[in-house]
Amino acid sequence: MHKKRHPVILLLTILIFFLSILFYFTDSLNFKIGGISALLVLPILTAFSMFNSPIASFFTGLACGIFMDSCMLGAFGFNAVLLMLIGVFVSLTSNNLFNKNIWASLVLSFIVSLFYFVMHWIFFHTANVSIKDNLIYLLKYAFPSAIYSAIFIIIFYYIFKHFHKLKSE
Repeated sequence: MHKKRHPVILLLTILIFFLSILFYFTDSLNFKIGGISALLVLPILTAFSMFNSPIASFFTGLACGIFMDSCMLGAFGFNAVLLMLIGVFVSLTSNNLFNKNIWASLVLSFIVSLFYFVMHWIFFHTANVSIKDNLIYLLKYAFPSAIYSAIFIIIFYYIFKHFHKLKSE
């Protein structure tokens, strides 16, 4: 299958990723429900990686992670490594194990979101607070945020599926 290069699709993809990171860190477009926020980069990266190669997913995850790390305090490189691994994992899994349908994207998005928030908890919260506070963080923020972030895959799945069709024509 020959894929065409569409500069407009590339520009729109970059714009989608950039705006999701911008809105998350500036609170310009607030998707919080009861203190739970959706990290839109995760479902966008999942949808992107489902329809692209592992190499493209690797570099996209790396770029998004570097941008996120530049906006956050803490360990520089944490998001870059995690998003890079997530991109490659989703690309390989969707190409070899799952079908590229909406149900598979929901499952992958939930797994990816849960993995991200649990890793964030392990690296930034476990050593700093008590066991009770760790449990509260997991049950009141990490798990609901993973579910809430995964729901947004529905929108981005259809956007990137359409982009994939345009590139394949």
